Amino acid sequence: MANYNIHDNPVRDEWTAKIGGLKTLASGHDFLKDFRKKHTTPLRATYDLELDWGWIECKIEEKVALLKHAELNDDQFKNYCTCGANAQEVADAVVAKMGACSDKYEAEKLHINFRIDCKPPIMPTNVFMDADRLLGTKLMELRNINYYDLSLEELRKERGVKVITIQ
Repeated sequence: MANYNIHDNPVRDEWTAKIGGLKTLASGHDFLKDFRKKHTTPLRATYDLELDWGWIECKIEEKVALLKHAELNDDQFKNYCTCGANAQEVADAVVAKMGACSDKYEAEKLHINFRIDCKPPIMPTNVFMDADRLLGTKLMELRNINYYDLSLEELRKERGVKVITIQ
């Protein structure tokens, strides 16, 4: 068996080089959001990075945080997202959308997409944490209505799950 170290591998080396190429906050912001959409959350486009996605996301977040610190003044750092949007306005809009939501699956997508789009360092932590708490509370309220009354088969059908069997 080859000497394979999960903490030092070609996949991480490739991504470390890509991350090192990020020179502006705008490029880091776009890169991080694109990575999260493709490689994280249950809505991810691919599972290619199953072993390394968490480490890679953390390294991208570190780089974006450094770029954010270098490019933003104190007021911007505390009150604006890395794309320049007012953080509180963004949070208020998604919380209002969640407040009007009555479907648990739509609520899940709202919450997941909020985390993809806004999880720090994209949005200041003080704003993100409060909005995330409000979104999670509403999601759990919607889920708790007869959620566990469904059989596993019914739940899979309702959620559109494709079961893969490994032989």
